[in-house]
Amino acid sequence: MAIDSDVAAIREWAAHAPELTVLVDREYIVAERYGIVNVPAAVWIDEDGRIVRPADTAMGDDRFRAFAHIDSAVHHDLLRAWVLRNERDLDDEQVAANMERPSPELQLARLHRRVAVLLHDRGDTEGASTHLAAAEALAPHDWVIRRGSMPMHDQDPFGTEFFSFVEEWMQAGSPGYSLRTGRED
Repeated sequence: MAIDSDVAAIREWAAHAPELTVLVDREYIVAERYGIVNVPAAVWIDEDGRIVRPADTAMGDDRFRAFAHIDSAVHHDLLRAWVLRNERDLDDEQVAANMERPSPELQLARLHRRVAVLLHDRGDTEGASTHLAAAEALAPHDWVIRRGSMPMHDQDPFGTEFFSFVEEWMQAGSPGYSLRTGRED
C-alpha cells in the first residue's frame, strides 16, 4: 500500500516489483480504517475479517534497520507463531486497546488533507496549500499528513524536510507508534 499523493513516484517505485499489487491510498481511506500511520506497516486480519493485530511498523527485511531501529525478525517470528500455531502476542482486549481512536482534531486534519489532495489534483495549489496548512496545524506529528503531503509542497519525502520532521516527531515521543514491534530504542 502506498499512502503518498505523488502517483508518478509510486508507479516508479512499483515498477521495481511488478509481481506486487500496490494499493494507492491517496485519500487515506484504508489507512484510516486500519490505523496505519506510516508504511511499511502490517495489520493481521483473520479468516473471519477480524483484526487480530493492529497496524504496526513491520519491515520486510533489515535494509532500514539503522534508520528505523526495528529488527524485522521480531515481526516475522510473531507472524509465524500466529500462522503456524495460532499463537498471538496480543489478546482481543489488547488489540482493541492498541487500535487508533482518532481525536476530533485528527479527523478534521484528515478531512483538510483530503480536500487538499482534491484541490491539488484540480490545479488549485493555493487552495491545497491552505488546507494542508490547516491539516498540519491540527495534526503536526501525523506521518501521512506531514510526509505524505511533502510532494504537494514540492518537497522530497525522503529529503531534508523529511529528516527534520522525523527529528521533530522523535522529540515529541514518536506519537502514533504504540506497539513498535522489534524497536531497539
